[in-house]
Amino acid sequence: MTRKYAKDKCSISMAGAPVDHVTVDMDCSDLSLTGKRCDLLFVGEDKGDAWVAPIELKSGAFSASGVVEQLQSGADLADRWLPANSVFHFVPVVAHGKGIPKQKTKALREAAVTLRKQRRRPVLIRCGTPLRQALRR
Repeated sequence: MTRKYAKDKCSISMAGAPVDHVTVDMDCSDLSLTGKRCDLLFVGEDKGDAWVAPIELKSGAFSASGVVEQLQSGADLADRWLPANSVFHFVPVVAHGKGIPKQKTKALREAAVTLRKQRRRPVLIRCGTPLRQALRR
């Protein structure tokens, strides 16, 4: 089992994440996805609780609106792939390396990503942080 995922000098740790989980690398060529999308899609379950988390890894500069678009694309794919009656906590995640300028932080915190009537603001964590910290928020 992979204990961390990394892309462009940014990683996210799976330490402490629900043991029963699937993490999809959205850039996997076998998926034949086109257009903007998040880096990872996490789906996990532990003791009756389930989580769906589109994850974007950013080590350098980025556009807040572009990140939100990538997370929404991941949520849209999750909507297509998950069974119709799934019950879960929805947590869009942005792992970032360098400090985020105040205006981008504000834009990310005001933006929202939607999955099946769950409208959530992205959770910001630092690169290398365990995903479990984002799932608890």
